[in-house]
Amino acid sequence: MLPTAIAGLIALTPTLLPLPSVAKEAPTANTQAKAQPKRLTHFAHGLIFETPRGFSEVKSLGNDTIGVVAQKGNRKLKIRMAALAADWLELLDMEDEELLGYLKTTYLGINAPAREYHQRRFLGQTLSGELQYKRTSRGYNIVEIYLVPLSDGSKVMLALEADTYLPLPQVEHAFRTVSRTMREDPEFLKKLKKKKRR
Repeated sequence: MLPTAIAGLIALTPTLLPLPSVAKEAPTANTQAKAQPKRLTHFAHGLIFETPRGFSEVKSLGNDTIGVVAQKGNRKLKIRMAALAADWLELLDMEDEELLGYLKTTYLGINAPAREYHQRRFLGQTLSGELQYKRTSRGYNIVEIYLVPLSDGSKVMLALEADTYLPLPQVEHAFRTVSRTMREDPEFLKKLKKKKRR
């Protein structure tokens, strides 16, 4: 979990429900409402995942990343992703720890060692991710960074990012919803198999 100092700070803030959408750009992937009225389903980089209502459609978040954002005032909660092709990973030939260091600097602008490590389940696997604090113009964001392996040998860098002034239960609910609902897109996998046959 988050360090107690941050958790204490977050616990003192008011609860913000629901988060209004911040979608202002054209999506780079697909988002659609599901039968469950309290969640949105998103498609990105061969993955399907759900978020609580109030998140944007999938859009560019800069530095070659895409994702979804929820915002209350100027406080944001982001789910950010970058696709890492299998042949690119083979060319880099890095262990996961070294790769994560490279990716967090390149895509997130973070070059500090991990403050802590955190575990979450994605795609039926328990993955260890780095816990970081990222300075912003309005304070700090807490960022969990994971490398999610996909069945075709590629990986997705996944960053779960939240303003430290957002209420901890709301942040944890959003992050847990993403991790529990994430799955590979079967249609995307079919297209990959067809490409490999050619």
